[in-house]
Amino acid sequence: MTSREWKPGNVYGLDTEPSYAILSYTWGRYEVPNGPRLKIKGIDWQVPSINVNHFTVADLNRLLEQVMLKDKYVWIDIACIDQKREKEKMEEVGRQAIIFKGARQAYVWLNKHEPETLNQHMQVLMRCGYEYAQGNVDPLQAAERMLSSISRILQDPWFSSLWTLQESVLQRHAILLNKRGEPVATNGPWTGQSAFCELMDISGACGIARSLTDQAMQAESGAVHDGRLSLQSERLQSLRTIIDESGIDFMLCPNPNIQYAAARFRKTSRPVDRIYAIMQVYGYRLGNSVTSIPRMRHFGLEDLELQFLTTLTSRSALLSQAFQHLKVPEAGQSWCIINHIRVPERFHNVIVHEQFLSSACTISVHKKSEAYFEGTAFTLRELLAFWKSRSQEMLTWLDKASDAPGELKARNAYFRNGGYMDRLFKRAKQGVMMDCSQAMSFEWPPDTTVLDDRAEPIIACRVPELTRAADTLQAIGEAIVTRHSDMTPSVLYLGRTKHIESMEIALVIVREGSVRSGLRMKKQDIWRRVGICFWHVEGGSVDDLARLLRPLKGRFG
Repeated sequence: MTSREWKPGNVYGLDTEPSYAILSYTWGRYEVPNGPRLKIKGIDWQVPSINVNHFTVADLNRLLEQVMLKDKYVWIDIACIDQKREKEKMEEVGRQAIIFKGARQAYVWLNKHEPETLNQHMQVLMRCGYEYAQGNVDPLQAAERMLSSISRILQDPWFSSLWTLQESVLQRHAILLNKRGEPVATNGPWTGQSAFCELMDISGACGIARSLTDQAMQAESGAVHDGRLSLQSERLQSLRTIIDESGIDFMLCPNPNIQYAAARFRKTSRPVDRIYAIMQVYGYRLGNSVTSIPRMRHFGLEDLELQFLTTLTSRSALLSQAFQHLKVPEAGQSWCIINHIRVPERFHNVIVHEQFLSSACTISVHKKSEAYFEGTAFTLRELLAFWKSRSQEMLTWLDKASDAPGELKARNAYFRNGGYMDRLFKRAKQGVMMDCSQAMSFEWPPDTTVLDDRAEPIIACRVPELTRAADTLQAIGEAIVTRHSDMTPSVLYLGRTKHIESMEIALVIVREGSVRSGLRMKKQDIWRRVGICFWHVEGGSVDDLARLLRPLKGRFG
């Protein structure tokens, strides 16, 4: 129970670069001015006192004893950072990613539920997940059981803190500890080398529960009465919303905008922590966490938001726009990720690192309501024509493929050699997500497929379905053009993602007018972002669209 201060060369006491564990828990909202305090040797400050209704000093001592059975060193913020020395504290805040990722093992302390209760809920999740993997599950019953246990587990304060949302991403394989500081464990055929439950087990269970809920609600769709969902469907939807707002079920997805979208549902003690507590998911150091700042400055939330936006857009205009607005943004902020957003599943694998992104557009930010772009674009009608030709190419091939040979070897060669069919489907994937409108969002081809007893697509069923879906995408595009017919609907090309599969991403923008700005009062066109679109590619740049790209710059509306 002695705090060792860092010395050059990563020396702590007599140890150089020692292995250490790290603890993720929540306490800031429960600090009290006076009360029992954890006794730590080697420090000259008082450890914060915590409301005993949240946890006691004895609880924390017992927890640390458990953690240090395997590790000589443990990093715990209240014993490693003087919370009153603001500059030192902020430097450590800017090092959270390094500290968490460097730990041999991370632990998450869930101290709300009794140990037996927490174990029971995790047992339900692990069993249902196992049965789901075996294909031996009733979607409705399993969804209800899983969602019920997940919603109970998520009642722990750990899942309501913004700091712990960031920590969950920085250490995805953290082991869960119960109220007594003991590892949460389950028993069953799913148990591998360790029976201990990890944070990833909850994340995976959330993903399975989401999939089961979709299946159950699709089956329940016939039970709609007077335009209303059945009580069962309403309950499933409300429980699923709890998962959506937790941000915990997308931990394996590399797009940090997912956690940023969930951040608005999390709590912080200070307004400025809306940025400080999530910036390390992006790998950013902002405000007073920047080590080069010689002395502390006053940064309000608006200052930090502007720093965040400026850093994000300068490093990747594409990542800065890989989201969908849920509410109509304020004037001049259609480009701005600060507002209520969601990340469509298609963009979950957009990654931060530059090697996986190829940005073709620049965005310069002056303030939240004033940002400028420069890049290339084509009209929305030109994109629709390109999409139509691609879908027709695929449908023509599928139509001919209805004559596929019946003999098994020849059939396998016809469909699978070189993975041609899979590649064709991926190459043709395209779609649009309009801001503030799920009804005007659509992807083609849809992921539904009719299979035969060989688990191969029945082309005779697939062609009509795909034809109708292609017509739907075209109809949505035409509706957008018609709605904004006097505003030159255009497509601002953002660039390409290169992680897992190549995909081109662009903004749908409309011209709102013009304004004079700058020292020379130069006229600038104002363009409002109204949606985002994508299309998959196999190679080349923007393929057939490249010749249509024309320079475009302006100010965001």
